[in-house]
Amino acid sequence: MMHPQGGIPPFFLSCSPRLRADALLSRAIEAFKAGHHADALIAVEYLCRHYPEQHIPAMLRAKILETSRPELSAKAWYHAWKGVPDLPMLQDAMLRCWLATGAVDSVRTLGPAFLPARCRAGSHAPLLATLRDAGLATVGACWKTDDGANAIEGMLFTPPGGPATVTVLLSDETHQYQLNVPANGQRFRVNCPHPGVWSLAFDTGTTPQLLQGSPLVFAPPETVGRISQRRNPPCPSNDEAYKSKDNGKGSGKGSGNAPVDIIIPVYGDDARTRACIASVVNSLPHNRTMARVVVVDDASPEPSLSAWLDTQAAAGHITLLRNPHNLGFIETCNRAMRLQPAHDVMLLNADTLVHGNWLDRLRATLYSAPDIATATPWSNNGEISSFPTIAMAARGPLPDQLARLDQTAAALRNSGATEDIELPTCCGFAMLIRRTVLDQVGLLDGVHLVRGYGEEVDWCLRAGVAGYRHLLATGVFVAHTGTVSFRFEKTLRVRENRAVLAARYPTYHTLYARFLMEDPLEPARTALRSALEQQRCDWLTAAIQLQEGAMEVARPVPAALPSSCVRIGVWQHRQHHPHAHKVLELARLIASRTDLNVRLLVIGEASEPLWHTGVVDVLPSGLWDETALLTDAAIAGLTGCAALLAQHDLITPLQVPRVELDDTFVPDVWLNIWLTQQKQRDRSPARPHKPKLKEIVVV
Repeated sequence: MMHPQGGIPPFFLSCSPRLRADALLSRAIEAFKAGHHADALIAVEYLCRHYPEQHIPAMLRAKILETSRPELSAKAWYHAWKGVPDLPMLQDAMLRCWLATGAVDSVRTLGPAFLPARCRAGSHAPLLATLRDAGLATVGACWKTDDGANAIEGMLFTPPGGPATVTVLLSDETHQYQLNVPANGQRFRVNCPHPGVWSLAFDTGTTPQLLQGSPLVFAPPETVGRISQRRNPPCPSNDEAYKSKDNGKGSGKGSGNAPVDIIIPVYGDDARTRACIASVVNSLPHNRTMARVVVVDDASPEPSLSAWLDTQAAAGHITLLRNPHNLGFIETCNRAMRLQPAHDVMLLNADTLVHGNWLDRLRATLYSAPDIATATPWSNNGEISSFPTIAMAARGPLPDQLARLDQTAAALRNSGATEDIELPTCCGFAMLIRRTVLDQVGLLDGVHLVRGYGEEVDWCLRAGVAGYRHLLATGVFVAHTGTVSFRFEKTLRVRENRAVLAARYPTYHTLYARFLMEDPLEPARTALRSALEQQRCDWLTAAIQLQEGAMEVARPVPAALPSSCVRIGVWQHRQHHPHAHKVLELARLIASRTDLNVRLLVIGEASEPLWHTGVVDVLPSGLWDETALLTDAAIAGLTGCAALLAQHDLITPLQVPRVELDDTFVPDVWLNIWLTQQKQRDRSPARPHKPKLKEIVVV
């Protein structure tokens, strides 16, 4: 069939948007088999951007890049895995790719996290082979039994020719038992003596190595709380410090003047943890709130960090708890929250920085109404409370930059330019909790939620069911690095815990998505952004440039992949642009010429008439961030765009010829001139091989 205008058969003329995804996947496979990697990449990238959680397009994209750009293959397989992190085939493909490209440490870090589910399902053999190739000689995994008993099942693997059995340590907070278990991968079962938080570790001769899956909690959070409270040794508290700030006011539970325990769970990352604790300790004199810093060392593997914490505790700067065995993030928080039952709780991640009287301002928000359960601040990386863009992380500010951000936010709130805003849930990196609500709702759920993602969402939703609200304190800004504790493992844990939340609260994710779309935080965010822009805030400028990809377009674009045609790009196209009709006119001109080997690559929005010309490929604009696999600028290079049409107010990649899409742009005149120039370049012997234009007749 020929196009009515005389061009090539239109690929999408009979394709409705609903069926377009299947057609694009077929096209990508055909193009890849034909060696037209640029064509295949465009089709599959469209699918990856529209359906980020579908793994088949992402796997095909990884295969294309593995074939044509091996330096991108490790990151490509990682992005494919993120869509379905519990799929064994993707786990194995990613780890093998990482191993082949030299990322052995990443394999050793993330690979063992897959073991519990893989061992339980009997699909662990290829994973075990990869881990051994990465140099992990002895590994093990454990999980709760399915019969509801206080029992653990597990498997332990030692090198061939090793001992038949290995000694493992079964530990809770106060007890430890030695057991002998098979060392050849045979499944074993261990009965826990009583409910609680239990870990299994194998003896390495130096420091015991936890089996993957530990620790495991065998009771509802409230029950675990009562058990652990009886067994925890008393911890010294600096009550005199509270009295010195009381000024005769009441400090009873729920009075609004209750003391606050600033709880900081600690495991590793020495430098960031020290900076966090120092910033909190240094801020206390600036706050009237009676507060102390409670640091919980969750059996840290970094001796230097543990030693430094000892010095801080000895100097009276912090109250230090030390878990004799790893309890995990959730139960570590629960242990600290039980310490003083009359105190409000400030949960603070160890990769945060605070400034000034931040705690006073958060508490003012918390007690602004009797039905407020939590208050959380602005942050550069705070999910729903992120600034300058909602749900998008930015780089953390330096201390002097944080001071400006925090002071500006406080000034706006004090002047009435912003007000505190209700959230569906708070983000747990910095969350002030009212103790009376904690008493009513209970502690964090470490029984069903794994490791430390989503537990604050679950708690906030439980409080919401009880009639309480959660507020964003728009007058406070706390810096947050984010994802330091678990690195790659975060993706796996978020997926596991999200399934639990979806089962408990079926409408939550829909409501959360609606909140992001409606964005009631936008006026307050705009006010803060405008105030910082007036101050010429360097952090804000850099954050916006990174998030909008302005710095990305200044980098060299990658070399083009093999392609079936020559492409003209349309940069950040919008259907409402005043010159959008000229893009459609240009596409129809190209479609009417049977002598051309040219297609348009529209990066942005495309109308159905554009699709139906049959000479247009489309990619939705990608939100740029530092973890993105392929930015729009990279796509322009990889697909060999010979020119980019752009509106005058847009920044384009510097290495691709730019054409202004304005009042002076006349599609037929420009196309003829450009075709002539391309023909001359094709005949130049010095130019590298690229798809050539067919013989043309310039009218």
